[in-house]
Amino acid sequence: MTIPALGFGTAAIMGRVSRRAGTAALERALAAGVRHFDTARSYGWGEAERVVGNALRKHRREDLRIVTKCGILPVRNTPLLGLAKSVARSLLAFAPGLKAQVRRVASSESFQPVRTYEIESLAGSLKTSLDELGVSYIDDLLLHNFSPERPGLEEVGAWFRDLQRSETIRRFGFSVEGDLLQGLEHLARKDLLADAVVQVPVSDALLALPREWRGVRFIAHSPFGFMRRQNDLGGQLTSLKALLPALGEACRCEALVCSMFGADHLTDNVTAWKSCS
Repeated sequence: MTIPALGFGTAAIMGRVSRRAGTAALERALAAGVRHFDTARSYGWGEAERVVGNALRKHRREDLRIVTKCGILPVRNTPLLGLAKSVARSLLAFAPGLKAQVRRVASSESFQPVRTYEIESLAGSLKTSLDELGVSYIDDLLLHNFSPERPGLEEVGAWFRDLQRSETIRRFGFSVEGDLLQGLEHLARKDLLADAVVQVPVSDALLALPREWRGVRFIAHSPFGFMRRQNDLGGQLTSLKALLPALGEACRCEALVCSMFGADHLTDNVTAWKSCS
């Protein structure tokens, strides 16, 4: 059994978390020994990767594992968008009860990203990611929120393999947010699973993975929602100290990604992780 690495999830940076707070959290994570960082072109409405890249540039590239995603393009950054995000962060800081209202505005059509499998758009997204992160290669490039129903997957897979051959990426993979087994079966039929890494939320399905999928390489995320549900149902996996070895036993889980922007939260997570390693 291998205990998953602890990964830092950056989805909130330049959204509900400001540049300064995000940078401070990244630096705390690096100081604590975290080396796996998960981001995406669409995070922070397109601004998270630059914050991540600026923080990581101070550390040896070969010591880091940088995961980013393509396939969801952020809306165009404008002064109005920047102002709206700043106002939303201020509202949440002083009136947390307005969280639902802020979420409704953020989910409105004018703030929604564009989903695409079009290769030219994906290539432009990757170039921007490399520039924003300040790196010459990506460790894991994932197709963001992969859907079996969407056409064009074979072309994306061929493009991924071209990127591997050119050493622009080390590995490719797929972010699966829907039915896990359906997604795995579809990727296997397309001959895309053997070389891939699959990112999924922690779930009962992942922890009860059929033997035929035990060789698949996974990155898991969103453990705290799962642990809250476990607690409500009287389950046993209600702490990272219990969940990390359970993931290591159930599947080939390489990393568990958490959002850790509070200093105490980071300390608790790192302590649990190190106690299992």
